[in-house]
Amino acid sequence: MASTLVLTKALEAASYLYFSLVTATIGVLASLSVGRPTFPEAFLGLSTVTVLLLLEEALLNGLQPDAGLAIAFIAALAMPLAGSIPKLKAEVKYALQATGLIFASRLAFIPFPQMFMKVSTAPPSIYSLIISLVIAFIVIKRVSLKKIGLTIGPYPIAKQISTGASVGILSGLIEYSILQPKPIELAGNYLQSTLYVIIVMTLFVGFGEELLFRGLVQEAYQNVLPAWSAIFMTSVQFGLMHYGWLNPLEILFAYGMGVIFGYSFWKTKSLIAPITIHSLGNIVMFHIAAYPELMLTTTATQLIIIISVVLFLPALPWRKLPTPEMNSIRPASPIGKEYSQKLKQHLTKLRKSLPQAVEESRSLARPLNQRKETSPETPTLTPQNIFICSYCGRELAANMKYCDWCGQQLLLS
Repeated sequence: MASTLVLTKALEAASYLYFSLVTATIGVLASLSVGRPTFPEAFLGLSTVTVLLLLEEALLNGLQPDAGLAIAFIAALAMPLAGSIPKLKAEVKYALQATGLIFASRLAFIPFPQMFMKVSTAPPSIYSLIISLVIAFIVIKRVSLKKIGLTIGPYPIAKQISTGASVGILSGLIEYSILQPKPIELAGNYLQSTLYVIIVMTLFVGFGEELLFRGLVQEAYQNVLPAWSAIFMTSVQFGLMHYGWLNPLEILFAYGMGVIFGYSFWKTKSLIAPITIHSLGNIVMFHIAAYPELMLTTTATQLIIIISVVLFLPALPWRKLPTPEMNSIRPASPIGKEYSQKLKQHLTKLRKSLPQAVEESRSLARPLNQRKETSPETPTLTPQNIFICSYCGRELAANMKYCDWCGQQLLLS
């Protein structure tokens, strides 16, 4: 009976291992196909590390957890040592040292006994240790905070949060349908439980994993690989870290979400969007598991999709839409014909004097031996015709036939 149980578990682990190996291979080949690596030896080394990570996760979540922890411990020490080889480039050394943090994060489970590993206490405890490890690495290596995404970035923060929230809500709904976790019983009232989940999933899980995988690992890979290659390689390693769910689709889903996290970090140069996507995905999945009879109804599902679409609207390129051509700012109130004529005369004088001013500025810009006096026969630059609405005095473009203020037809002569 015992041998049959062991054989059954071994066959299940073998199927997960095979699927994970195929997923990792596809991801590595995808990262190779998008561009030639800047350092081929670094690509080979990181690919080998990815296979080692797969073996460690398979053992850790299979029949030999102790062997998996031993591999994680050895790799966590070996990566920094490999990163200190004098012949390696500085970028390759840094990439190997950052990779060692992935294995070191698995060692965070060791200090906590099994009886302490509860849903309410495990994430804050484990991720506090992981974040402390990452912060120590940043301080020791003197890594720039702006370089690892601890900055707002060039895009508006509201736009990053709204887009991340849109993708995160949908990802939580999809991930729940993949995992189908058992219902969760929340302790305390609804408000306390919700606040606790938001704090844990945002400040610990989302921030910790994104700071590690995107801020440090992916940013280090981008120094030795093309951008998309670094995104694919980091996403493969991120997906393999979800081996513990023992669900092949979860590994594939985590790999896809890793690509989204990585692209958003690369595009925005900030961790705001990845953390928002990651944390909200976990929050939504947790609340669906806590209230399945309420959250899995047709109305609730449709509402979630509608909210996601509305939150995504600020990401659309509204500012890139074409705008009407105009040459002036609208005054506070319309002006009469008398003032319009005076303004037209003034602009006519400016139009006549403009070519002379342009030629004088060009003459001053030439070397002394190339300067010459302008003559009436010398061709000069003629500015574009400027038209004034005879009714409201608006300055209009040459190709406009009607005033866009008062609708008066222009007499172009």
